Amino acid sequence: MSADIGTGSQASAASQIQLPVRMNPHITVAEALAAFQRKVPGATAEVRAVVHPFWWVPLTVRTHGLLRRSAVGRGQRMDILINAVSGRGVIADFTPTGEAGTAEEWSDLIGEVGDHRNVPSQADARRTARSLARTKVLGTVKLGMGFDISTVDHEGARRLLKPNWLVAGGNDKHTATILIDGLDASHYIVRAEKRDC
Repeated sequence: MSADIGTGSQASAASQIQLPVRMNPHITVAEALAAFQRKVPGATAEVRAVVHPFWWVPLTVRTHGLLRRSAVGRGQRMDILINAVSGRGVIADFTPTGEAGTAEEWSDLIGEVGDHRNVPSQADARRTARSLARTKVLGTVKLGMGFDISTVDHEGARRLLKPNWLVAGGNDKHTATILIDGLDASHYIVRAEKRDC
């Protein structure tokens, strides 16, 4: 499997070890800070880039009619992201692209939580992705139609480092730490406290 999936560059035979794809954030530091300041008005804050590990499973779904046993045509591509810590999955509306990360980045992130809980394996990610795709397709096929789900290029699950921003700061009344998604600016409040006056 190529280490440079989604980068447009060719991988050498020596780099067939699967390296994670490190996505670039779509949200800038200024936008992350603005999202934080909407929650904590007038705050001063520090913004730090962080990444979160995901399994990326690109699938192809092909449908076929009642009288035809095998699917034909290119089919529909589905890029499915599985959180490598929680195992939750989502069908992405984009194809992940970025630069090749390092194996150590992935190992460090998985190692931080792997000691405390069972993290999903590559096989678990493939199973979850196929299940999500199947659920999505079952809602759209007509009676008598069948479908086939296969991995793109038979590569299975790929490692992906999704960008986020960790913003910590406060104003004269509150302090907070908020995780801002580096792709769509959605957020998760990690910590919020009222200051003692």
